[in-house]
Amino acid sequence: MNKKTKKRTVKTRILVLAAALAIAGIVNVNVLGKKDNLNNENIPAPTPAPTTLNKTASGLLIIAHGAPWPVWNKPVLELEQKVITALGGDNPFRMVKVCFMEFARPSVADGVAALEKAGCDRVIAVPLLIAPSSHSHWDIPALLGLYSDEDMERELKEEGAAIVNSKLPITLTPTLNKGSLITEVLLTRVKKMSRNPDEEAVIVLAHGDEYTSPMWTKLMKRTVTHICGKTGISYGNWAFVHVGQSYGQAISVIAEAAEHHKRVLLVGCYLSMGVDKMHQRYMKNFSRGVLPGMENPLAGKEIVTAEDGLLPSPRVAQWIADIAKQALRNRY
Repeated sequence: MNKKTKKRTVKTRILVLAAALAIAGIVNVNVLGKKDNLNNENIPAPTPAPTTLNKTASGLLIIAHGAPWPVWNKPVLELEQKVITALGGDNPFRMVKVCFMEFARPSVADGVAALEKAGCDRVIAVPLLIAPSSHSHWDIPALLGLYSDEDMERELKEEGAAIVNSKLPITLTPTLNKGSLITEVLLTRVKKMSRNPDEEAVIVLAHGDEYTSPMWTKLMKRTVTHICGKTGISYGNWAFVHVGQSYGQAISVIAEAAEHHKRVLLVGCYLSMGVDKMHQRYMKNFSRGVLPGMENPLAGKEIVTAEDGLLPSPRVAQWIADIAKQALRNRY
């Protein structure tokens, strides 16, 4: 190869590389073009996946815990159509069905039966639980007939639950802590509440689980660190509070933050509810005299509470669509 030919070859390679980088830049611009700002929480465009999934006879079962109050179940039921939309034109699922572990219908058994009736020959089951817990490790597998324990099955039946009896192969996916969904949604919540990061602290409340506490602690550390790093807020902490129970456990954590910061931003790592009503309900206990002999440690403090949990963020439906497609691709 002479010098002139060699120069042309090198130049061609440089141009090809430049074009590739330009294309990559264009792709990045398109992805970031869907804004996820303070006033418009649109989800970023999903990373293009290999187009190897054609329309199949698979069914997508979305399993939520369920609540005795319809107002909490409503946004979960609305996910059904939102997930179908998020699955897009290459939706590989014949049917998408939302169901509940307890308190509400359709039940898990109802959901699997509906998929069978629709002619599905396999099921991808996505648990709408914040992080691994006794529910994801034992209860849901037992309800789906994937795990057999005589005592547990008896307990579930006593609670009115039906154990799935199906020949369909079922694949269970990870919980909502997989990926960046939780950190990004709660970051959006905090950004909407924040006014002056130098004067603020952020506290995240979550269920927690005694059986998998290291995983929950890891999730809280990751979430709080992410929020502080992206907002400039220098103080962050968390507390584990079951919905409607033991809210007093959070008060000491909130009070400690309020001692040194003008505003405390309180967000909830819960699926379909924020922390606003839970916090206000507990505060009313002081004014009603329900807690005799106790002074309100947050009296006169500026506590800002988030009204929403993870829902109604559109990121949740997109996360379900993405992880379900990935499970189908990996498994079949």
